[in-house]
Amino acid sequence: MDPFNCRGLIIRSTEYKEKDRLLSVLTADRGLITICAKGVAKPGSSLGCFSMPYMLCDFVVTISHGYYYLKDASIIESNSKIMDSLEQMTVAAHISSCLMDCTLQSENSKEAYELAVYAYYMLANNKGKYLLIYSAFNWRLLTIAGFTVLYDLDDSLGRSTHKYLLNISGGEGSDVNNRSFNRMLEEPSVKALNYFATCDLKKLFTATADKKTELELRDFTTDYLSMHFEKTYDSLSVLNNL
Repeated sequence: MDPFNCRGLIIRSTEYKEKDRLLSVLTADRGLITICAKGVAKPGSSLGCFSMPYMLCDFVVTISHGYYYLKDASIIESNSKIMDSLEQMTVAAHISSCLMDCTLQSENSKEAYELAVYAYYMLANNKGKYLLIYSAFNWRLLTIAGFTVLYDLDDSLGRSTHKYLLNISGGEGSDVNNRSFNRMLEEPSVKALNYFATCDLKKLFTATADKKTELELRDFTTDYLSMHFEKTYDSLSVLNNL
């Protein structure tokens, strides 16, 4: 079968045999695919640099017996600055984990791919915004998956107190719909959630917030994500003692 070309993000790179790597690559048109990069761990391998996560690359892929193999590649964006700090690496790993956990259908894989491209690039180049990037990614991914709503800021109680009582629960027919709890959020956080859900994807990570709002968004989006993906997301806990 003839090789094919595709552009994708390396979401995860894992050891396979002694000198090979399995690359989990998120693409716009094929969704998440696994590519075997044979021999890339050998000293002097011409493709050795393509086994690092978080890079956006153009790949040339061959198919043999139903499996994908890396033939050639070129780097579009290395996002190497993610490795500059523990905070950036931790958020990048969280993003990868969410993308691996999320079941992407053909109709939403393109938007998830574009979200990931912007998220890794902004994370690599904006160390100080790692918490806001984390929350914005969480909420937009949940929106792509169909799990979020727009919150009403015209609520009379909310207008008078500038606080809003939001519910976190599983959707109708969900295995988690018997788990539900409420959370009181300040008005800036609720506005941010609505912005994350509806803004142009190119502007998603340009938002700003004060520290209190960043922490509130982190906690709320983490709990919401954990509820709907039925998994405990606690990767940021390693940063608590820094």
